[in-house]
Parts: sequence; C-alpha cells; structure tokens
Amino acid sequence: MKCDYGCGKEAQHQFKNGKWCCSEYLAKCPAIKNKNSKGNKGKFKKGEHPNCGKKPWNKGIPRTEEEKVLISKRTKEEMLKPETIEKIRETRPNFKKEKHPRWSGGYYNSNIPMYNTYAIKISYAEKCRRDPNDKNILQVTCAYCGKWFTPGVLSIYERIRSLNGKNHGEQRLYCSDKCKIECPIFHQISYPKDYKPSTSREVQAELRQMRFEIDNYTCQKCNKHQDELDTGLHCHHIEGIRWEPLESADIDKVITVCKECHIKIHKKYECRYNDMRCGK
Repeated sequence: MKCDYGCGKEAQHQFKNGKWCCSEYLAKCPAIKNKNSKGNKGKFKKGEHPNCGKKPWNKGIPRTEEEKVLISKRTKEEMLKPETIEKIRETRPNFKKEKHPRWSGGYYNSNIPMYNTYAIKISYAEKCRRDPNDKNILQVTCAYCGKWFTPGVLSIYERIRSLNGKNHGEQRLYCSDKCKIECPIFHQISYPKDYKPSTSREVQAELRQMRFEIDNYTCQKCNKHQDELDTGLHCHHIEGIRWEPLESADIDKVITVCKECHIKIHKKYECRYNDMRCGK
C-alpha cells in the first residue's frame, strides 16, 4: 500500500482520519514537506485556500490524559535532541549584551532606575537629579530626611502609579526603613492621625531636612551619625512649639537628635509632654 498523500513511498502508519502515510508524523511526509515549502507560501490569497472554511477533523474532540502525557513526553524528547537545539539557535538572533537593542548597561537588571526613563514622569512631584558618579542613574530626595539617594525601579514605578491615581496611598520614597518608620505621615491612610508615639510629632518636612543637612545628619547630644543608629533622626524644638508658635519655623530654634535622646530630653523637668500642655 502506497502513501495516500502522493509521495509514492510505502505506507506505514494510519491516522485517525483513515488515511495511510509513509511516516508517523504528517509533516515528515515528502509530499507534505514540498507542499508546505517556502516556495509555496503566499500561493493562495485570503479565503481562496481549499481548506478555508472547513472544520478541522479534531475540533471538539477532547484529548485523553494518556494522549496529553504522550504529547508532552515526545515534545520534551524532541527538544533535547542536538539537531533541534541547533535549529533553534540558527533561527534566533545571537546578540551580545552590549549589542542587543534593549541593552541599557544592565541598570534594569540591577534594579537601578534610569534618569532619562523616569525623571520626566516624576519630576513634577519629586526633586530629581542625575547621580554625580553616573549621569544615567536617577536620584531623588528622601521624603523624611531630604537626603539624595537612588531608589529601586519598583519603588519609582509604584510612586508614579500613586501620582496617577492608580495605587493605594502615596507610596513616598524613603532612603531607609529608619526614615520610613519615623516619618509622621507614613501609613496615615491605614491608621488614624497621630497614632504614633509623641516623639514622632515633629516639625515641617522642609525645616527638618534643612536642619539635618546643617547638622550633617548627626545627633547633637550623643554625636552619633544616622548610619550608626538603629532608629531615625528627629528634629527637636529647643523651645516648646505650643508656647512659641510664631518661632516654630525658625531654623535656629531646632536641633537634630536621635530618638533615644529625644525621649530623654522630654523626660526632664518642665520639658515633659505633660508640662508643655496649654491647659494651665
């Protein structure tokens, strides 16, 4: 018996449609290969192919679990063959990292935001600049201490979504977890106002950031730098803000202290929170 597909070879395998073929796979039949060759591509216009509009023979017929396992097994075996691997390599473009059209120096893979990509999307709400050591890298200021730092790509992405009204909360940018915890406005949506301890009630953000920069991010009581502390820095009013409200924004009336020193200051006589209440 000869192949029903016209290649002239002896038939060896019968398909579910009743036809006999010289190969177990229809695509390997020489007649089908010739029919599907590159020279025959584009021969028919849209709607003119003889099979156009016909219902496939296997449409609506569910595959059994045995058939699915067999297909998966044969696919894995075929993909592991050296000739298949070589064929895939030949069809795919072989780019080196530096020559790939989407290569940008590896910044994205290192979770580093690029200035040209994100600055235009966030500069109207955040202070932005180029990294002094690498002009391609984006830097912003911390929402709490005002220090310049490089955030992660995901942090920038979530901040942009929040500014566009597509995210919950403000997703402000902080240089460290210390600043995030000490910031009075962090998590104000999830928690009631002033839910944090009294030591976190501080001055205006701009005044605090200016004082931190003047004091070189160092506590003026214990002389510890921000990097040496387990908690963030605070900005303490030398004179009670409730007693001198007009001078509350005077930069000479505040100093930089750590959280522990701030607590100790307010434990002193006439400086306790109870003493500074305006109820007397």
